[in-house]
Amino acid sequence: MILDQVSGEQKLLAIVAHTAYFLGGIGFILAPLIILLLKKEDSFVYHHAKQALVAHLALLVLSLIVSLLCTILIGILLVPILIILWLALVITSLIAAIHALDSKPYHYPFIQALVNKL
Repeated sequence: MILDQVSGEQKLLAIVAHTAYFLGGIGFILAPLIILLLKKEDSFVYHHAKQALVAHLALLVLSLIVSLLCTILIGILLVPILIILWLALVITSLIAAIHALDSKPYHYPFIQALVNKL
C-alpha cells in the first residue's frame, strides 16, 4: 500500500484496533470487531482490525482457560506464562500501531494461521 493512499482516519482506526485494550473491560474485543465490521471495504483498516481482533481473542481464550485451571490450583503455575503473553500482546500491539502509523501492514507472530482462516 502506498503511503499517500492511507488517510489519517484510516491510521487512527487501525491504531485504535490494536491498542483497544486500553479501553478496559470488553472494549479490547468490541473496538476491533466494530471497526472490522464497519470498514470491510477498506483493506488497510480491515487488515489491521482483523489482526488485532484475532490476537485479542486468542489471549482472551487463553486467559479464560488459565482462570478456570486456577480454580483447581493447576492454573496457578500458568499465571506467569499468562503475564508474559499479556506483555507480549502489549509490545506487539504497540509495534503494530507504529506500523499502522507508517501505513504498513503488520502480522502478529504465532497467530497468522488463525487470521488466515477468517
